[in-house]
Amino acid sequence: MSKGSSAAIKKIKSWVGLKEGPEVDRIILKTYNDYFGCHRKSKTWPWCAATIASLLMQLGLLVSGYSKSGACKTQREYYKKHKRWSPAGTRPAAGDIIFLSGHEGLVTSTSYTGASYYVSGNSGNAVRISKFNWKKAKTASGKKILGYGRPKYK
Repeated sequence: MSKGSSAAIKKIKSWVGLKEGPEVDRIILKTYNDYFGCHRKSKTWPWCAATIASLLMQLGLLVSGYSKSGACKTQREYYKKHKRWSPAGTRPAAGDIIFLSGHEGLVTSTSYTGASYYVSGNSGNAVRISKFNWKKAKTASGKKILGYGRPKYK
């Protein structure tokens, strides 16, 4: 695991438990809003993709391909276009971004057996840890995994 992916995992784990509203708006969305010059609020806007974008921004890793829309699809397309994409069914690395249909998070651990974990924002209106199985390409709740994006960590 690279130094950069370790830093990303440590930071996003520090956000676990933050709840939608002023807490998320101040700690996560302020970075996003300042960068893109917008005024998003977690109570009125889906913020899972903004959580990942803010994480990368705070680590100095945001790439210009990310969009102000905060759409998971836009971010997913960025990784595909830049050949930093792995399809579902392949083993991701800790620090990869997991993409589900309309949702994304940061992979924090994987195992040979397939049992793995990710952290995401806007999961039950909070930042939470969730389980997935990369071999089955599904989350513990049954959501289909689309694939993984690999940021260029330093």
